[in-house]
Amino acid sequence: MEIVKDFSTLIGVLIALWGFYRGFSEFILQGKQKRAEMFLKKQGEYFENASFNEIRGLLETDDLKLQDIGFEEKRAYLTFFEEIAVLKNSRLINGNLTYYMFGYYATRCLESKNFWLNINKDNIFWHVFLHFAADMQYRLRSNNEVVKYKIEF
Repeated sequence: MEIVKDFSTLIGVLIALWGFYRGFSEFILQGKQKRAEMFLKKQGEYFENASFNEIRGLLETDDLKLQDIGFEEKRAYLTFFEEIAVLKNSRLINGNLTYYMFGYYATRCLESKNFWLNINKDNIFWHVFLHFAADMQYRLRSNNEVVKYKIEF
């Protein structure tokens, strides 16, 4: 009788542990799914924005036309990267994924002379962008870092 009771207890504990494991796994998966949705939304905002597409193209060669782009368009472009930085710093977007998808573009913006012509780069309100872009630039330029092919949300 004691063996049956012990066996039943053991089975109950194993079922409880399995249930806990499944619940925890589902919780992790839901977190990844929410991060994926957030990332894909931000990626869409960046690559489907006509103004950003124009700026991104001009940044490739630091085109003089960057000087003619208005402050509000440039502010929106910089603010986008600041949002990405906040999401990265909050660990809502993976740092390697952030670097892979946005690091090059943030670096091009940081290094552009023509983009910053009518913007005060020393203004304290650009520090989030500057810190993010400098981090991306360091990874891109100093380390010649190769991004791992297996990036996760």
